[in-house]
Amino acid sequence: MATTDKGQTRRRGQALEDAVLKAAWDLVNTVGYEKLTMAGVAAKAQATKPVLYRRWPDKASLVTSAFLKFGPKIKRDLPVPDTGSLRADLLGLFGQLVVTFNALGAEKLQGLVADRLKQIPVDKLFALANGHSMLEPKITQILQQAEQRGELTVADQTARTLNLPVVLLINEVLGRGTLTIASLTAMVDEILVPVFMGQK
Repeated sequence: MATTDKGQTRRRGQALEDAVLKAAWDLVNTVGYEKLTMAGVAAKAQATKPVLYRRWPDKASLVTSAFLKFGPKIKRDLPVPDTGSLRADLLGLFGQLVVTFNALGAEKLQGLVADRLKQIPVDKLFALANGHSMLEPKITQILQQAEQRGELTVADQTARTLNLPVVLLINEVLGRGTLTIASLTAMVDEILVPVFMGQK
């Protein structure tokens, strides 16, 4: 660390990074993501905005780094429910997504998720929605369980129906900036169950 003309210790490297991330984490939990500014973080960390921008190109990347360092650890591998009905299995899986989303700090950090999705180029976003997402094998397993119970026929499902849950989830986050049990229940009852069951 270096010393300034005023005799203050100027932090560098990891010490400076830790101070900035701690300031960002404290602020996002105090004022929320939307009201957090790079200038506010710089002031709280006793750093300058150019220092921040050299390491983090925007607010979303800074807050993401702060979350990874100080936030709750999120469970990445969601277990597939087997409750006895297609509807309950879908609600059980999506309910875990709500818990994960809320682990971000509810309204304090939900804007971060929307910001991150908005930064993905449109072609990549469509590729994510229409490709092999992490949810697709879980949805397939749920449908196979439903087939064993006689609720539907998996072979009658199409690639579009298998991708539908991911498309709806992305639309929900981008359109509303949040995920709730109520909205996911409506998604399951009004769209997914009729579509999947209609293929029987």
